[in-house]
Order: sequence, then C-alpha cells, then structure tokens
Amino acid sequence: MATQEAVITQSTGAQTFDSTYASARTAANAGDLIQIWADLTDEQILLKDGVDIWIAPGRIIKTSQSVPLILDNDTGYTSPVSVNITGNGVFRNSNDKYRCVAIYNSGSKVTIMCDSIEGIGTDPEDSEWATVHIVNAAKFHLTCNKVSNVNQKAIYFDNEVADININVDVIENGEYAGGDVISIKGDGILNANEVICRNNGSCLNHKAGTFIANILKLTSVNEDVESAGTVHLSDGTGTQNLTLFFDEIQNLSKEGGNAVTASEGILNLNGRYIYAKGGMSMDLRADADILVDEIISKTKGININNNPSSGNKKVIIDANIIEGSNGNNGVVKSANGSNYVLRNAKIKNISNSGDSVCIYIDSGSTLTSQTIEIENLILVSGNVSSGKTIFRAGSTAINVKNLGLFVNKAIDEDKIKLEIGLGLDDPDYNYKYIVSTDIS
Repeated sequence: MATQEAVITQSTGAQTFDSTYASARTAANAGDLIQIWADLTDEQILLKDGVDIWIAPGRIIKTSQSVPLILDNDTGYTSPVSVNITGNGVFRNSNDKYRCVAIYNSGSKVTIMCDSIEGIGTDPEDSEWATVHIVNAAKFHLTCNKVSNVNQKAIYFDNEVADININVDVIENGEYAGGDVISIKGDGILNANEVICRNNGSCLNHKAGTFIANILKLTSVNEDVESAGTVHLSDGTGTQNLTLFFDEIQNLSKEGGNAVTASEGILNLNGRYIYAKGGMSMDLRADADILVDEIISKTKGININNNPSSGNKKVIIDANIIEGSNGNNGVVKSANGSNYVLRNAKIKNISNSGDSVCIYIDSGSTLTSQTIEIENLILVSGNVSSGKTIFRAGSTAINVKNLGLFVNKAIDEDKIKLEIGLGLDDPDYNYKYIVSTDIS
C-alpha cells in the first residue's frame, strides 16, 4: 500500500503520504504526527524526538527481524526522545531473541497507548528477550489491554526510572524458568486486573524505588515447579518501598513457593486474600505492614525474621483469618531477634496431629530476644489433646505483650510470660487470658 503512513505537519496540518515508516520518519520534524493506517511487517519503529505516532485501531505492527520492534536509539541515532504512541494498534515481535519495546536513553520520555504487546523471548537469563525492556528512561508510561510473552519476561526494568505509569488489563509471562512477569526499578504506579506467572518466577518483583501497585489478581499458576514469591522484594537496593492493593495473591505450586516473599526493603499490603498451596503464605525478612482479610497456607504458614540489627523495624499483621499447618513448625513462626505485632486475627493450625502450633517462637537466650505484641487474637490448635497455641523453643522464657488473647489450649506460663503495664516484677504484670474448649 503506497499510502500506509501519513505525516501530519504541525504548522499547516498538511498530510503527506509515504510507503514506509522509515520514509515517513525521515520526512517528519519535531511537532509532526506520523499516522499508520495499515499493517506493517518487518519495519522497525525507530522513534524520533518530538514526532508522535498514531496507529489505526486493529492495525498489527509486527516483525520477525533480529531487532527490537520499537526503539528509541540505535547506532546512528543517539538522542533522547520525547514521543507519544497512541491509537489502538497491536505490537508483535515473533523473533525469539528480541523485544517489542526497548528504551535505552536515560533522557527518553516515552508514552505508549495500544491494544496489546506480544513477545516470544527464549532465554530466561537475558533481559533483552523481555517483551518490554526498559534499560534507561526518564519517563515510561504504558496503557494497553495486554502485555504477554510466550516464553519469557513481560516487563523488565534494568535501572531506576523516576516516572513510571503502567495501566494494563492482563500481564503474563511464559513457562521458561527464571523470568518474572514484572520486574520493576523506579518510582511510579501500576494498575492491572490480572498478572499471571507461568514459570518459577514472580508475578511482581520490586527491586528499587517507591512504587504503588493496584492489581486485582496475582497468580503463580504452575503447579509442578518450586516458584519464587508471587510478590517478591529481593536482589535490589535494599531500600525499595512497595505498596500493593489487591484482591488476591495466590501461589498454586504444590512443589513449594511462597505467596509473598520480602527479603529487603519495605512492604505494605492491603487486600482480601493470600494463599500458598505448597509454600509459605508470607516470608517476611523486612519491614512490613500487612492489612489482609485472609492469609492461608495449606502446608506451612507465615515466617518472620526481621531482626532490627539488620536495619529492619517492625512487622505488623492485621488480619481476620490466618491459617496454616505444621510445615514450618507453626502457623506463625518467628526467628530470634524478630519484632512484630499480630492483630485481630483468628490464627488456626488445621493439623490435628503433632504439636499443631499456632505461634512458634524460636529459642533465645533472654526474655527479650524477640519483641512480640499480640492484640485481640484467637488461637486455635487443631490437635485438641496435645496441641500448643503458643510455643517457645529452648529453655529460656520470653516476654509477650498481651492486649487480648483467647485460646483453645492453655499456654506454658513458665515459658510464655504474658505482660502488660510498666512494672518490672510480679504482680505488676497482667497475665490474664481466656482458655476455653468452646474456642474453635
């Protein structure tokens, strides 16, 4: 088609038609608009500073060549670009070793609005094969219905970007090992209805910057591999800050895999449901503020190891229901040095065998080896004959600040010193709690 591209001149509004994108790009000047009216095959979209692009609805822009489909810089064009791509086109790179979108220049400001972006990528260790690969940029905004990769990562940031705004209905990766669906470095926001991880990676791995995400469903769907945390904070700056609003986070791997893993940084979760089939519902080794209705692990529970000596402050978990089993010693297990608050939850160990512990506190050498506060908790051990609601390992007792506790099995008061108030010795502490077999 001889008129598949048109250049709209900013100053006059005149329309000039071209047969290829390359010729339209050459003819365009800053402030002009390139319109793409037809499907394009094996034409690279090399951006040009100040020249926006509009793509007619339903047009498919695809390549099988050994190049990124959309690119800000190449060897002959190294300037930062400020470009808006609008319309409702489909971008597709069927070469399994190259990306759909690649942004390199730290000064580039790119906004893309489209129907979908689709990649093939094969090598899980090579970020170049992600569908959207942001090496550097000053700004990256993306709005579309779907970002996907048949084998590899969907969205990958190499370095921190100060202005990120991503709005996508569905984001999903492929089944090749090692690639997260979304790996973020930078400041900004993300809105999505669903993020699907089909391999052993994460749905969302936040590595740097301060980020707010609103994602309805995040699901690790591969049952046959041990996967990383569905939501993951790791291998980053150590100061990353993620706030995530969600309906459900699920890791469905029966081979092991946590729903949430926070190894560093700050994590804020606000949602309805967290579930892990073969792993922990949450593994928290960093600062965390958790406000979630239900937190469920079929085989394990919540692991807390946020020693303040490592720079961490406190884990706060406010939930209605926390359930787990014996796979990690207890539904909530805390390591020596941990600092945490458990609030408003019914914590239930569903196992009717073994110790069936609700809260398992690792051994320590002093009464204050961990800082623990419980507020309005109901603890239910599934083993009504010999289960334990709170268990302290080792021979040394531990202080636990108690602001309301109901249990179906009495605690060992020689090992668990429930306290409230300012006194240093008995009877200044208040050791009261409620024990009843009616609690279930």
